[in-house]
Amino acid sequence: MALPFREKLSMLLPPSLFYRRRIAEETRLGEPELAMLPELFERGGTAVDVGANQGFYAFALSRLADRVVAFEPNPDYARFARWMLRGRAEVHEVALSDTAGRATFHVPLSDDGTALHFAGNLKQSHTQFQNEQTYQVEVRTLDSFKLTDVRFIKIDVEGSEREVLDGARATIARDRPVLLLELLSGTHADPGAETEKICESFGYDPYIVLRRHRLAAMPIIASLGKNTTWGTEYETRNVLFLPR
Repeated sequence: MALPFREKLSMLLPPSLFYRRRIAEETRLGEPELAMLPELFERGGTAVDVGANQGFYAFALSRLADRVVAFEPNPDYARFARWMLRGRAEVHEVALSDTAGRATFHVPLSDDGTALHFAGNLKQSHTQFQNEQTYQVEVRTLDSFKLTDVRFIKIDVEGSEREVLDGARATIARDRPVLLLELLSGTHADPGAETEKICESFGYDPYIVLRRHRLAAMPIIASLGKNTTWGTEYETRNVLFLPR
């Protein structure tokens, strides 16, 4: 599966220019945490980007962490991120979950045949699309990488966030990193219940970022009345978890 023409052109841009634009765009459209990263975790150590796609989180994290490790199972986007990041992060062409092995990575196709790379996932979580293309990908756990001094983990894997956490239990228990999980984009049937389970299992408190403020997540999630923040006053698709 080839990259869309726009992404191919993007690879000709200076990385700093490309990522500055992408980070500004994503900050407006559902990732306000990008503008707050210096406030969310202590500088230095290791930051982890799970579901890196084009690598804009990895680029932003590289300004703060001593080491950035990114995971992207889609081979086209792994190559894209590796080229554009140019050593600012280690990019592994691997899917993370709670077990190791091989799995099918699903990339839905729009009605006109466009590959929706940002929606790639292990669970066929976007059933509204009739057609898809698939890859066979390597799957590992985060714990198997034996990373040290992990201070921040961002996970955006279209429905498999909990499995990634379960495969990172030793790392999380040891280092107590800040966690940022995309749970409010429609891929989780009950994001409130999912958030509560994560808090109970890992010992974290959840927050929603709104206009650069951290608000208690559970009342907001309960008030949404749906499993996504799209079309609401809330500007984020993520839940921020801070260790107790």
